[in-house]
Amino acid sequence: MPIDERFRTSALEKLRKVEEFIKQKEAELLEDTDQEDLEYGINMELSLKGLGELWEEAIEKNHYMEVVFTEVMEHHDGAYLKVSFRNSLGDTYAERYVSIWSSGKVDISHTFFMKLGDIRLRVERVKEDTFRLFMKK
Repeated sequence: MPIDERFRTSALEKLRKVEEFIKQKEAELLEDTDQEDLEYGINMELSLKGLGELWEEAIEKNHYMEVVFTEVMEHHDGAYLKVSFRNSLGDTYAERYVSIWSSGKVDISHTFFMKLGDIRLRVERVKEDTFRLFMKK
């Protein structure tokens, strides 16, 4: 049974809100950044007040994501299943990574990718309104 298009539209609209929030913070993100350092990539950790709530709604609690990768791997301690899910607005997308171990352990992580002009940006949530960013030209 196909997924109702309203779920997809709603999920992508929430993702667009995260993108718009980060675009509004672009000047703040780039103000003390050396353009030459961007060629190699820059890691930073920032508190972005208000993004935590948007992140949770648009990325962590998002029920509509498309499967983009699956793999069953054998390890010395047993097999595990890796699955990647994605919501995409072209150059802007959110990914959810799920690993299910044969022991029953489940690891879930989320990453958000977008472009700010010619700069690629990867965002991961550390806690609440604190985020780890990686930027590269």
